[in-house]
Amino acid sequence: MKAVIMAGGKGTRLRPLTTNTPKPLVPLLNRPCMEYTIELLKRHGITEIAVTLQYMPDAVRNTIGDGSRYGVSIVYFEETTPLGTAGSVKNCADFLDERFVVISGDTLTDVDLSAAVRFHEAKAALATLVLTQVEAPLEFGVVMTDENGKITRFLEKPAWAEVFSDTVNTGIYVCEPDVLSHIASKREVDFSKEVFPRLLQEQKPLYGYVAKGYWSDIGSLEVYRQAQVDLLDGKVDLPIKAEEVAPRIFMEPNVRIDSSVRLQGPLYIGEQVHLQPGVSVGPYTVLGQNATIAAGSALSRAIVWENTVIGKKAEITGATICRNNWIGSSVVLDEATVVGDNCCIGSNAVVKTGVKIWPDKEIAESATVTESLIYPVRQGKNLFGSYGIRGIGNVDITPEFVSRLAAAYAYVLPAGSRIALCACSHPFAQLLKHSMMTSLCSSGIDTIDLGVGTAPSLRFGVRSLQGEGGIYLYMTEPQEQPEEKRIVIQFVDRQGLPVARDMERQIENAFLLKTYARNLERLGQLDVGYPLQEAYLRGVMSAIDTEAIRSRQYVLQIETDTRFFPGFLSPLFDALGIRARYGAVEEGSQGADFAVQISKDGEQLRLLSATGEPLSPEQLMAIQLMACSSQHPRIGLPVSAPVELERLAQLFQIEVVRTKVTPRAMMEVAATADFHPFHDAVYSLMQILSFMATRKKSLDELLQNLPVCYMEKQIVFCPWASKGRVMRKMLEENKGKLLELVDGIKVYDANGWVLILPDNEDSHVKVISQGATAKTAARLASSYAKRIAEYQ
Repeated sequence: MKAVIMAGGKGTRLRPLTTNTPKPLVPLLNRPCMEYTIELLKRHGITEIAVTLQYMPDAVRNTIGDGSRYGVSIVYFEETTPLGTAGSVKNCADFLDERFVVISGDTLTDVDLSAAVRFHEAKAALATLVLTQVEAPLEFGVVMTDENGKITRFLEKPAWAEVFSDTVNTGIYVCEPDVLSHIASKREVDFSKEVFPRLLQEQKPLYGYVAKGYWSDIGSLEVYRQAQVDLLDGKVDLPIKAEEVAPRIFMEPNVRIDSSVRLQGPLYIGEQVHLQPGVSVGPYTVLGQNATIAAGSALSRAIVWENTVIGKKAEITGATICRNNWIGSSVVLDEATVVGDNCCIGSNAVVKTGVKIWPDKEIAESATVTESLIYPVRQGKNLFGSYGIRGIGNVDITPEFVSRLAAAYAYVLPAGSRIALCACSHPFAQLLKHSMMTSLCSSGIDTIDLGVGTAPSLRFGVRSLQGEGGIYLYMTEPQEQPEEKRIVIQFVDRQGLPVARDMERQIENAFLLKTYARNLERLGQLDVGYPLQEAYLRGVMSAIDTEAIRSRQYVLQIETDTRFFPGFLSPLFDALGIRARYGAVEEGSQGADFAVQISKDGEQLRLLSATGEPLSPEQLMAIQLMACSSQHPRIGLPVSAPVELERLAQLFQIEVVRTKVTPRAMMEVAATADFHPFHDAVYSLMQILSFMATRKKSLDELLQNLPVCYMEKQIVFCPWASKGRVMRKMLEENKGKLLELVDGIKVYDANGWVLILPDNEDSHVKVISQGATAKTAARLASSYAKRIAEYQ
């Protein structure tokens, strides 16, 4: 006996679940619904199966395959135009040369097909309809039979006044091949509306078998959710393909669960799921493969498809989340919400009960969504942030993403440009670099692979090689959440400066519009082998007093990326007689002149005195100013820096230009310089050692002579939609006071100054103040922080 699985439905009432997924592939406990149908047929000895296709046919073929992994043989019959339930079966006529079963690929059932076939044989029926009893038959075809099971009446989707029975058609039929002769070819024909009523009228042997067992037509979002509840409760006599690690708690292999996670069954956890500390997973939750639930989040009755990330302290109750979604920290998804594929919901957003979000939407941070979002995607934040493009590795930033990004960059570059690329030592950063080089070359751009390095060395290489620009990639490793490793991608111009905002916009536009330039006639060339590290270190040594440093025999405690920096710095330190001890600075710098922290990208420097006291950002900037005075007569200071640094610069005859706080703005003041001390940790460290050595001063002695300044920094939450109003009210309130509008609003008064600076990437405003005393600075910052909150 053979079977036909009907798998052509669109599943309109299941949208947005079925926007990108055909209804038979919608997952139930992490498996396509249709798999349960195939296994039910095999259980009853039916292994030759035809599958009818119409909506998204390739998705079904690619997912289900030829059936060999299920132990069956599957052939596909595709409809170019809809043929209806009976027309679809007629389309398989060449395959159906014996008795066959017709069954839907989008229902969940455990009915005894063998018993139905035995009933069919005993009645010598032409067709037997498998029936079941339901509480609410309005959405189904009601079927009435006599005491022998012979069908006497059909009523398709009746009103309550027309309901004379609770026995309905399941859409499962046992048919003899002769049924096909009663179905017209190449037009839309329906079993329930045309074929069976006509057979009944012609008094053909048409029977109904009332089956026991479970049956559910996955026809609505509510029924979809309930079907998984029923599977978890054991109401369906079908196997759950996962280990039952505790009563009604099912788990696939390779799951990572922190010991503090709370699980309350029944629930299902798919392969490669990661539950981070403090997560709570409540009853009737289903987590798809590769889902990550960040620390402190609580889920109950949530259905989460594969490759979805849920941020910290999110609350997901009774929601359905499709694949490839990013749910930010502290997001609340209320009861019966549905999130389609490839959405991004910003931190602190609230999605109200029953809201449906169609695929490819972005919800801004702190937004409250009260209505379903169906129509075209609303673009959220810019692709570029203050420090380049950031995203979680292999979630936001993937090889596919960077290939598109590089192609967009190539489109806005002059023809025949040369671009240098460099990445940190992390294997994934290197992999992404190669993806970008391939994309650039295919777009006609020559590339130079500078290997492993830092952002400052990349800038140096671009200037030295006279390239049109460069790209630097590195992987951050946050201490609080080491699993959320973020890739940062930085673009620089021909001077080695971070690209201007105008260039960022051009790249963004080309990326969003998918505007690429590919030409087989002009492929870019790849150049490797440039000794970047050696050239950079030679440049550093040419700018310092090497003999003075060598005479001091410095000992440094250094905390940094040990996969790269020890080997990178070794030739420099050997030449200068510096002994380095690598390890955490918290372990102390006993026996060392001072301790150093160097960021992974090589830009940020942090110093700790010999006694273990960390330098404040203002102290470090003051030391850097003094140390670089001989090499940098003109320098950019951000508006957030204290006024004492400006006075210190005057003492050392340095021209100061106040700038925005962005790296480009600060570097642009000395655009032709090979090195930028505030954004080059190694160069800055060498200048500090050179300054100390030539003046025969220790770091502690330099600190003793620095001017004292009192600073306070606060961050105030502020929704994106409120930032403009807040800044307008700040200007109105401070009208008549001395203001500086270089970056944000800087307000001067008799007690000091306050800088109100909206963040470009997150939903908050920074408040930075300076006062005559620490209390004054704190009072100023708190006063303005309170006003920002009130203005919202």
